[in-house]
Amino acid sequence: MYKVKFYPTHRGNYPVNDFIQQMDKKSRAKIWRYIALLEEHGPNLLRPYADYVKAKIRELRIRIQAGNVRIFYFFFLEGNIILLHAFKKKTQELPEREIEQAKKNMENFISRYHQGEFKL
Repeated sequence: MYKVKFYPTHRGNYPVNDFIQQMDKKSRAKIWRYIALLEEHGPNLLRPYADYVKAKIRELRIRIQAGNVRIFYFFFLEGNIILLHAFKKKTQELPEREIEQAKKNMENFISRYHQGEFKL
């Protein structure tokens, strides 16, 4: 079993968790179910639930009533999954700016971890 962790900003916010909390109750429940599947299956969770994006970044693919939600994540050290960035997908392609935000968050997380800012 894997452990899911939320990427923390320098200010102590958790953008993915904040995004989830803004959803309606039914959507939140579905998102949490997908996160539970990710914890259970880790890298073996494939389409239609998850997919590879770029470099180390993967996406959790969730269809809710309001459209499609994507949560970018990556695997870190042994058994940790870091949820980096979430957004509502409005186009067929993944917006490059959303991928870049996830990449920036990943690099920031790794750097801060190695500086000893937090432990897993």
